[in-house]
Amino acid sequence: MRRHRTTAAVLVLAGLSAAAVTATARGRESGTVPRLVFPLVAKTVLWDNYGDPRPNGRHAGIDLENPWRAPVVAVEAGAVKYWESSLGGCMLYLYGASGTTYMYIHLNNDLTAKNDNKGACAKGVSFAVPNDAQVTAGQQIAWVGDSGDAYGNPHLHFEVHPNDGVDVDPFRYLKRAVKPLFAAREGSIFSLALHGQLVAAGAGAATLRVDRVRKYPGGHWLDVDAREVELTVPLGTDVEAFAQLASATLRPLKKPAGVTAYTLRANATPEAIVGAPGELLLGRVAPTAPR
Repeated sequence: MRRHRTTAAVLVLAGLSAAAVTATARGRESGTVPRLVFPLVAKTVLWDNYGDPRPNGRHAGIDLENPWRAPVVAVEAGAVKYWESSLGGCMLYLYGASGTTYMYIHLNNDLTAKNDNKGACAKGVSFAVPNDAQVTAGQQIAWVGDSGDAYGNPHLHFEVHPNDGVDVDPFRYLKRAVKPLFAAREGSIFSLALHGQLVAAGAGAATLRVDRVRKYPGGHWLDVDAREVELTVPLGTDVEAFAQLASATLRPLKKPAGVTAYTLRANATPEAIVGAPGELLLGRVAPTAPR
């Protein structure tokens, strides 16, 4: 078995099922790390602390500062494997179809909003999918936490191991990763609530500068790094509150309007998950007061 260094120790992954190994091997290419889906749906502070000296060795990944229990997603399609240790806490290995292995460390182990450490490293607490699950890019696989030696400092320690080998600096891959607007398994049914400002409208489209997202079913409001998302406005959409949507061309509004937009139910696609232009269908829009 390969050995990978984590935050402060070397951890050995054991017991990977033959089924997961076979499924991953089938999808392996040259081991080149593909363009990733960013591993989180949340406002995130990103800086390059790969290689920093630590008490028990150099830092083998990057620490992503983000809210407790923020959704953690698969950066590419592959197979997942649970793991845990005293220093890494609740951990997950993603064996990507490209042949790259990714490590997600310090996942949640709390059962309440307090830092109680009463949860096991198990599905529903740390992990959002079963052990050995096959997952799609952008699917939620875990929750951010502070297990292991991260106690009191919730964050995601993330590592990249091309060809399932030695770790490399994840920073350049994370900088060019495409950020998911929400987490979903490809093909699953979803709808969204998008909070922000309507900044452009017309020609069957609307552009929102989004700062909060809620996914249905089962989601809750998440603060995200502000981004512009262009939605398609289907014929027959009720636009009485925002006549600008009916104009002949997509153009900036003189005065952006605070809104919450609700999308129509649809099947999740890779393009929809990352909020690609025109992939989300506007169902209705309502004015909102400034936060």
